[in-house]
Amino acid sequence: MVRHWTESELQAELKKLTVIIDGREKVNYNILGFLEEKKIPHIERKLDVGDYAVQIGAQTFEHSFAVERKANLDELCGNMTGERDRFEREFLRAQARGTRLFLLIENASWADVLAHNYQSRMSSNSLLASLLSWQARFDVTVAFARPEDSPRLLWGLLYYSAREELLWGRR
Repeated sequence: MVRHWTESELQAELKKLTVIIDGREKVNYNILGFLEEKKIPHIERKLDVGDYAVQIGAQTFEHSFAVERKANLDELCGNMTGERDRFEREFLRAQARGTRLFLLIENASWADVLAHNYQSRMSSNSLLASLLSWQARFDVTVAFARPEDSPRLLWGLLYYSAREELLWGRR
């Protein structure tokens, strides 16, 4: 059943968003600083998929969408090579549950992938092929950001995904 929201009801509901941060998430001071500066409530607990999700009260959106964050291309390459099976299982879990994943990669761009502007020995062709294949295979959206921009982008992905879920009644 679809709920019909007035704009003021929708805005009031979205103000109740709390960011869920996976307890295993590595150094993310830029994101924590942003959330605290903007007075966006956040909690830390285990997520089965991704590093960030949101909830409103006891209702969670983590089964609808989540953001997986990588600090740089070398961290991603490590996941794509030495930890590929574990990393791929996370994306398979998301796909099986119907969870939309966003892969947010800091300190990088598509140009950095193509120019091999990272330390890993994984070739730029292999990394590019993996990223493009995973977008198609797992319906993941890949986004790149500078560290100073990633908190705002992360919040935008979470906020507007929650907004769409509320509007279209998939929750």
